[in-house]
Amino acid sequence: MRRAIASSRILALPAFALMALLAVSCGASVELAIGAGGSASIGLGVEVPPAVEARIRRFTASAGAAASAPLFDAAAVSGAVRARGATVDSSRAPTTGSYRGSFRAADLTALIAGTEGLGAALDYRRAPGRASLAFRLDRTTAPALVGLFPGIDAELLESLQPPALYDNPVSVAEYRSMLAGLLGQAALSVIDGQALELRVTLPGPVLELSGAAKAAPGGRSVSISVPALEAMVLAEPVAFCVEWSE
Repeated sequence: MRRAIASSRILALPAFALMALLAVSCGASVELAIGAGGSASIGLGVEVPPAVEARIRRFTASAGAAASAPLFDAAAVSGAVRARGATVDSSRAPTTGSYRGSFRAADLTALIAGTEGLGAALDYRRAPGRASLAFRLDRTTAPALVGLFPGIDAELLESLQPPALYDNPVSVAEYRSMLAGLLGQAALSVIDGQALELRVTLPGPVLELSGAAKAAPGGRSVSISVPALEAMVLAEPVAFCVEWSE
């Protein structure tokens, strides 16, 4: 079975940050705000409910460590983001099973171009008076993108075997049954209530929108929500394209 790619090169941007964190947790959210000049600010949040955290700790490489050890390495994320030329406003693990981060990039185009694997999932373009963003997450892009995130526990990924990251074309129902046997029904019931959430705030009104995202009232932001299990399987791509006026 093909293993997920391992690498330390990362920038915590929506496409791979969501998938990487969702693969080892059960819920993740990203707020991406794009500036009129091509800048961007990113807010990232991950929460592993206690019932799930207790179960997945058995599969981590640090399983013998104290239960108080954080699941997410905030310092590793900070270092990797700075290495890509972005600014870290905050990066912390407020509890052992959660992470919160806030970052800024002066040039989103350069950042995507300079981050290997990111261009397959994010396509940001500017033209006079308008700009666009295309987002795509599928079984082709997910393994490479997750490989860019630091601190993902290889033993944990191997144990959970999320089909989106492995050559394992099972359905959501089949994967759910596998997780029930691995984590227990109580933990699985919690995962059922979690989701991958992405919101993009734009510097101007939406001109065109296609794909899975929805425009918010007022027309200056779009969002997408995917149930956690569907995101971990990716039987269907998660994609949208939005164009706005600048």
